[in-house]
Amino acid sequence: MSTNIKKSIMWRAVFGLSVVVVFALAVTYQMFKIQIVEGEKWLALSDSTTIRHQDISPARGNIYSDDGSLLSTSMPIYEIRWDATVVNNDTFKSYVNTLAVELSRLYPENTASFYRTMLRKARRDKNRYKLIRRRVNYHEQKAMRNFPIFCKGRYKGGFLPQLNTKRVKPAGQLAYRTIGYSTEYNPGVGLERSYDEDLGGVKGKRLVQRISGGFRPLNDENLIEPQNGRDVHTTINIDFQEIAQRALERSLVQNSAKHGCVIVMEVATGKIKAISNLTARKDGSYTEQYNYGVGESYEPGSVWKVYSAMAAFEDGLIHPEDSMDIMNGEREYFGKPMRDSDKGRFKKMSFTQAFARSSNVAFSSIIFDNYAKNPSRYISHLRKLNLDKPTGIEILGEPQPFLNHPASNSWSQLTLPWLAIGYENQHTPLQLLMAYNGIINDGMMMKPRIVNEVTDAGLVIKDHNEDVKSVRVCSKPTSDKIKKLTAAVFVSGSASRQKSSVVAMAGKTGTAQIATKGEYQKHKKYNASFIGHFPAEKPVYSIYVLVNEPSNGQFYASSVAAPVFSEIAKKVYTISIKQEVDVSRKSAPRYTAGYYSDFQELNKELDVKLANEVTNELVRIDASTGDAKGLPLPQGKMPNVKGLGAKDAVYLLEMYGLKPIIAGYGRVMEQSPEPGVSVNRNRKVYIRLN
Repeated sequence: MSTNIKKSIMWRAVFGLSVVVVFALAVTYQMFKIQIVEGEKWLALSDSTTIRHQDISPARGNIYSDDGSLLSTSMPIYEIRWDATVVNNDTFKSYVNTLAVELSRLYPENTASFYRTMLRKARRDKNRYKLIRRRVNYHEQKAMRNFPIFCKGRYKGGFLPQLNTKRVKPAGQLAYRTIGYSTEYNPGVGLERSYDEDLGGVKGKRLVQRISGGFRPLNDENLIEPQNGRDVHTTINIDFQEIAQRALERSLVQNSAKHGCVIVMEVATGKIKAISNLTARKDGSYTEQYNYGVGESYEPGSVWKVYSAMAAFEDGLIHPEDSMDIMNGEREYFGKPMRDSDKGRFKKMSFTQAFARSSNVAFSSIIFDNYAKNPSRYISHLRKLNLDKPTGIEILGEPQPFLNHPASNSWSQLTLPWLAIGYENQHTPLQLLMAYNGIINDGMMMKPRIVNEVTDAGLVIKDHNEDVKSVRVCSKPTSDKIKKLTAAVFVSGSASRQKSSVVAMAGKTGTAQIATKGEYQKHKKYNASFIGHFPAEKPVYSIYVLVNEPSNGQFYASSVAAPVFSEIAKKVYTISIKQEVDVSRKSAPRYTAGYYSDFQELNKELDVKLANEVTNELVRIDASTGDAKGLPLPQGKMPNVKGLGAKDAVYLLEMYGLKPIIAGYGRVMEQSPEPGVSVNRNRKVYIRLN
């Protein structure tokens, strides 16, 4: 019995050992097969799951005003990471405390102990891509390069800065919606969206490896280098833009309006020199949220009488001095009354007076009495003005205008007299201004545009000035008559209180009741608008003003919109007088402060030299002597940015971790806090440019 038990145990042991040996041989075989026979296959598969190509975003192009001022640009922002595995043990032990202290000085919201613990944990975990700080500006990144351990670079110190960019608008809210925005996940609006292909450039590629918490670059070399974006040069005049925006804002505040817009156009070229769109906030302030000038259609009201007058002149129906029976300011069409705002005051007046005083009866009568049997003849004049088509402006979102016509289902026996005074149609301010601009431009209509050219490294890639085309919309005699009618509005008409000794102005008021769901409500709401030009006889600029739903007692365009036009016209006329400049003498330009490298480049082109050399990055220049003096940049103190241009001031303040809030344009004249005052990161800094 005992022998049998021993044999049984022995065979079990042999069997068990055999199984272990077979299993070990199988594992050994599989290891050999995977590592030697199929090694390349599995290594490739491993690489495919941990290593991939990553896009490198190029530097986005700039957007400029007509004089080269920056409207939109990209500022460098860094993300700092650290490879804790490459640092020598002795180096880490010797300098980790000092590095923690330096980090706490640069970012005092965390203590040195916090940073020391973070660094030691990353070292212990063998973290190859530890995040140190996001949203680091250039100045901070430059300082961190000199910190202990980090100063040894990428391969010995593990310092891994990654460059990103932040889009900023040095002009602040000026033309904000027209300039627009575009992000990786949002196509955006305005020029940033329309010219995204040009501004965005071409992405590059590099190899990155998946690690805990994300990806890290495998080397410093890119597989494909990114191609930086092109620059877009607009027609916007920054001076005109601020004038237009301030004038519009004052009117909106004064009249408690919902929103409004202003467009300033160069008559001879169709270039848009300013476009402002403001919307009321709950707190009573106004901001740019929607481009009403390009994107909102509405019934224009009496500004439309300019186009009705053009049709009447083109067909020889009337002359400016002809007398008209306006029936005491009231006429009935198929049972519905048409009234003038001063009903009962006049029985007869000249056509010029009827235009200047905006008589509804006069204009509905001349159009209805002459075109009732053939309304398409009247519509054909409006179509010459492209009032049935979009303008084709570069900014996306322009709606199709609605021009009622006899073949439309909405046409009725009442349409013609009401269309004559600007109802039963829908147009944007830009569409109306383009048509008006064509009439007063000796009858030659220009397509409106907001971009002059697109450049790449200074070379013109797209020149929109070469594509300028004009279309005749009326005769020159008709244009001259319209200019006399519109001038009379300021002499004896609805805008007579706005006339000025500075410049002769011309235009037309328009007060239109707003329909809600196709009906005019008992509690009336209005749009007040004004379309005009200056100087009156030889137009240089045309302007459209719209104030939506004024609710402070006044709603007539003569009191709400015409003052905006007048203020803009007078100020633009004053500053647009060209001064002759003596360019025969070469002298140092009257700049005051900026980056020394910029001054050196500029002086090289002008063949002049500064009186002395400095080593500082930022300098201040004495305009009379040309002496250059380095600007001190004390840590923790408010830097002196007076005299700097908008871009340089924003760049410097953001390097200090401050948040600049800009008012005006040009160079910095005032700043708050004052230079030298102690400041903390993320503090708001107010700078006024002039």
